[in-house]
Amino acid sequence: MVAAAIIFALTYLLLGLQRLPRLHIGRPAGALLGAVAMVAFGVLDFGEAKRAIDLDTILFLLGMMIVLAYMNLSGFFQVVERRIIGLARSPRGLLLWIVASSGVLSALFMNDTVCLMLAPVVLRVTKRLELRPIPYLIALATAANIGSAATLLGNPQNALIAVRSGIRLLPFAASLGPVSAAGLVACAAVLCRLYRREVTGHRLTVPPPRQPAAVQRSMLAASLVAGAGMVAALAMGVEPAAAAMSAAAVVILAGATRPRRALQEVDWSLLLLFSGLFIVMRGVEEAGLARSLVAGVGAPLARAGALATARFAAAVTLLSQLVSNVPAVMLFVPSLERVLPEAARPAWLGLAAYSTLAGNLTILGSVANLIVFETARRDGVEVRFLEYLRAGAPITLGTLAIAWAWLTFAAG
Repeated sequence: MVAAAIIFALTYLLLGLQRLPRLHIGRPAGALLGAVAMVAFGVLDFGEAKRAIDLDTILFLLGMMIVLAYMNLSGFFQVVERRIIGLARSPRGLLLWIVASSGVLSALFMNDTVCLMLAPVVLRVTKRLELRPIPYLIALATAANIGSAATLLGNPQNALIAVRSGIRLLPFAASLGPVSAAGLVACAAVLCRLYRREVTGHRLTVPPPRQPAAVQRSMLAASLVAGAGMVAALAMGVEPAAAAMSAAAVVILAGATRPRRALQEVDWSLLLLFSGLFIVMRGVEEAGLARSLVAGVGAPLARAGALATARFAAAVTLLSQLVSNVPAVMLFVPSLERVLPEAARPAWLGLAAYSTLAGNLTILGSVANLIVFETARRDGVEVRFLEYLRAGAPITLGTLAIAWAWLTFAAG
């Protein structure tokens, strides 16, 4: 357990700081080093490390990136960029537009998908308007996490909870939809306050386009059809990896451009980052660090009082930072299945809300965060761990308080 704890702490340090004196290690390399250390020091054997990599997630991300690469090459994001610039009247308006659109879309589609689609758009728009992109990227990531808490479609942990708890789509949305709506308002308020000097006091000056948007219609049509088919497949319950890879195959077979051009757009370092993190987190689980935190949580929940639910929220938040929210939910499921029936529904809803909202605490807290900020890094925009924490901490504490109050006194 000691070796796993030390490796996890050092990996977290590398991922958070990114750069140490005379040591040029980015997040993907940091995750890879942590994964190798878990095997080298005997926390996991090589077979366990291979099995720890969630191929469904990797293939889903790869398929999505290929479809989005074709959309980018077709000129789709150029058109979207110009539409957004036309709608936003001020930096504050742009920030609010991003919070609202990211939150609403993430309630309807998986938040990882929304971040993959919108991160390049936000980077394009802020570059065109000569705005510092970091506040808008933080708005995108945090709002995506908050919005995804509203429905069973928003993120993988909610889907898992739906299967194990039996809660249906509409009752789930009726219980957590108000939490997400209030959370998005709180998120916007925190960001407007924190970045008030950057988002207030002037209207946007839109520079004239250097050249007309170059749209390749056949490629755009193929990528939009593939994307729409993927969304429909996801809505019908098809496995995300199968839906995304099938959509990627469709755009490649459409033959609108050479596949090599699209594959060069894929962020392979992001896939390496996730592969390494899966191994590190499995090491933390196997060493018993996470189970020691979960032990005994079922008994306090059976009383379902305000103090017990607050302790539960704190435990879920802490564990979600240690092993990410999906593994945290998996670890809590056995405890919740032993909870008394009258306390079970609020406990399941609380697990969904707290594990999702906890993802906003740090830059490493959720898959959506990593997608947004690794996309930004690839574009030359570095988001520092502490700068994100300045926004993420108050947003997380505020939204967790909203969720706790609603589930304890209103929806419970």
